[in-house]
Amino acid sequence: IASGPYGAVAKTCTAPIESVKLLIQTQDANPKIISGEDARYTGIVDCFTRVAKEQGVNAFWRGNLTNIIRYFPTQAFNFAFKDGIKAMFPKADKKTEFGKFFLINMAS
Repeated sequence: IASGPYGAVAKTCTAPIESVKLLIQTQDANPKIISGEDARYTGIVDCFTRVAKEQGVNAFWRGNLTNIIRYFPTQAFNFAFKDGIKAMFPKADKKTEFGKFFLINMAS
């Protein structure tokens, strides 16, 4: 259960980076940018500064609650069932059978 809140904190901390990433990735579909009313973002720093200036700092966390609600159960279930699922797979020594160890960890 504790991993859910930790996941929420992590998502909240990285929300500004995610927001900027999405704005830069989707700017070609933005009608204001297509029409020339708004200029394209020239980079990450430009996007951060323009969003903070034009929309305010809180704009970086817009939609974060929905993201947390989506992410919270994923992290909680991942943490809760990880050991049980991992126990279903055979054991391998990391030092002598690294390839097998790696594949088992990827599968689990």
